[in-house]
Amino acid sequence: MESISTFINALKTGGPVMYILAVLSYVLYWQIIAILMYVVKVRLHRFIDSRSYALNARTNRAGVASTQLELLLIRYEDVLLQFREFMRNRLRFAGVLLVAAPLLGLLGTVLGMLEMFNGLSLKAGHQTTLLVAEGVKKSLITTQTGLTIAIPALFIMYWIRRVANRRELELLEHKVNATENNEFED
Repeated sequence: MESISTFINALKTGGPVMYILAVLSYVLYWQIIAILMYVVKVRLHRFIDSRSYALNARTNRAGVASTQLELLLIRYEDVLLQFREFMRNRLRFAGVLLVAAPLLGLLGTVLGMLEMFNGLSLKAGHQTTLLVAEGVKKSLITTQTGLTIAIPALFIMYWIRRVANRRELELLEHKVNATENNEFED
């Protein structure tokens, strides 16, 4: 319960930029977790039924078998291209959100600094000190929040790219194994 009140207090302290950062954080992490779950679970070679190509090739003459092999190789390439396109589109959107987080934190910093300078210009004694302190607080909390959102997301996106590269390598290994196992000979 204390962490919820701390979160709400931080939202109020940081001003309107903090609400935008909260929404951005939710969308960003929802997006990268969904991508991560997909890329961890997907096995690309399951989208290719090489046995059906092999069975068709065995029932026909050798000239037709090479055509079946070509169809299988084209299928591998199609699956690989679709996976790469999917990953590129999803990671591009997540990357935009990732870049926006520290920039919004910087915007909050600028707004907080403006409040601080406004407080300095009042020359109202104790009230000036409070306004300056609030401006500095707003500046620091929005900057911290923007960086706190972006840094872990950056590492998670790097991890996603590594896992996606592993999935591509698995598909390529499966492709090599399927073509080398003499499945297309009579």
